[in-house]
Amino acid sequence: MKKIFLICSIALASIVQIAQAQCSDKTIKRLCKDGLGTYIFESAAFKPLTAFGAKKNVVEAAFSVYSQESYRVLNLCQGFSDVIEFSIYDTEHNLLFSNKTDKTVKSYDFVAQKSGDFTIEFRIPPADMKSTSCCVAFAIGYK
Repeated sequence: MKKIFLICSIALASIVQIAQAQCSDKTIKRLCKDGLGTYIFESAAFKPLTAFGAKKNVVEAAFSVYSQESYRVLNLCQGFSDVIEFSIYDTEHNLLFSNKTDKTVKSYDFVAQKSGDFTIEFRIPPADMKSTSCCVAFAIGYK
């Protein structure tokens, strides 16, 4: 019985470690480097899905842009059962981009028409709402 408990404990610890590894600083930095290409890293944000509460299927975050600057926004979400749908809205909450029709798209490049706070919104699949291995993350680069 002690051996079974020990094996179960080790398995659980491994699962938790894998979940945390997906939302680690090292993983996000690697994904940023790969995804930003010629863009200069500006910022990144990441949290485990569990940090947002179990009933929230839309997660939003704000980021600042400056007029006439070129930006790349990366969807770096990890561990979900499907590719996450994400949308970007301008300062008046007008939709600028959504990968709803092609979820394989994980970045969006644009030139800000005016300075202000933009919003990125992630739609979480119902199957993942209670998952402990999912990480909500994004990064921004500029030229």
